[in-house]
Amino acid sequence: MNTPFRPLPFLNEARAELVSGVRLQKLRRAAQEARDAFTAGGPVAAVATCDLVTFPYPSLFAFSGGALSPAPYVMMTNRMQVVQYMEDGATRTLLFNPSDYERGQEAPFFKSLREKYGDFVSDKVMTRRHGTVQSHLTALGLKPEDVDYIAFDHLHVQDVRRWLGGDGEPAYFPRAKLLVQRAEWESVKNLHPFEKVWYVPGGTDGVPEERVVLLDGDTWLGRGAAILSTPGHTMGNMSLAVATDKEVFVVSENGVASESYTPLQSRIPGVRAFAEQMGWEVVLNGNTRESSLEQYTSMVVEKVFAGPSRVEGAFVNFHPSSLLTGSLVAPGLSPTITLPAPNHGDIRPTAAARRAA
Repeated sequence: MNTPFRPLPFLNEARAELVSGVRLQKLRRAAQEARDAFTAGGPVAAVATCDLVTFPYPSLFAFSGGALSPAPYVMMTNRMQVVQYMEDGATRTLLFNPSDYERGQEAPFFKSLREKYGDFVSDKVMTRRHGTVQSHLTALGLKPEDVDYIAFDHLHVQDVRRWLGGDGEPAYFPRAKLLVQRAEWESVKNLHPFEKVWYVPGGTDGVPEERVVLLDGDTWLGRGAAILSTPGHTMGNMSLAVATDKEVFVVSENGVASESYTPLQSRIPGVRAFAEQMGWEVVLNGNTRESSLEQYTSMVVEKVFAGPSRVEGAFVNFHPSSLLTGSLVAPGLSPTITLPAPNHGDIRPTAAARRAA
């Protein structure tokens, strides 16, 4: 299914530049112009952030090898955003990163960790479950039929068949459509050997075509809600942007911490020195190398679009979908700062209102 949405202005023209260094500069300017237009369109109705699961992730990848610690793994907490916004006079509900993390363990990389450490260490030491997608929605007063769209910043470790139906399985969300960049959808159907370790085998098999909305770049979903095309971490990587009346939140997994975007402010051993030595203004989440130049540029776009944090102006209002989390098993790898998670307004049921209309 093709997209029913309109593009964000300014960014597509800048993306057309072929020279990577020039493209970075053009996108830096275009991101500010796009942000101004986006915020002028008005605020989102509501957004809520829900913690799903804390899990181990190689320290080598988290800061592209810049962090110094004897610990082989950092700990990160995967989070879901529930976003409600106005589109064509109706309230829409989007779930961003509703990870089915139990099935995500079938991704080869994490499956091999479980085989290496065993069930007890994997479940009791290296993992902490905070809540499921289903339990969080129930706590917010939402039913499955309230959900219009689901989306992920990328499809690493995702299995969407429980949510959308596939391989003979009924859909948990009866109305929801998957928003996904065309490049990501085509990649997951035709994985390169470098990519396979991060994807759940068959995680998108049998999903009906009519449940998939293919996006081609930056997309304005509705008032106060947008998808930024941020390729690099994967070729179809994308970021959530949400505007309130006071700030803009940007969410993705291009970086694992707010300080990934301001590494000179980092107190994690090695990160500041690494950024200074390399001359980098951002430090990549570096588990994939499909296009590091593009990922760097995408992080600059995210940085500009988010703007400074209202809580701590030296940091950017970027919020990792998988957030670096302090842990005794990861000495020296706690975040310098953890900004308040994206939360605004009140999430409300919408299915009953639609039936009444």
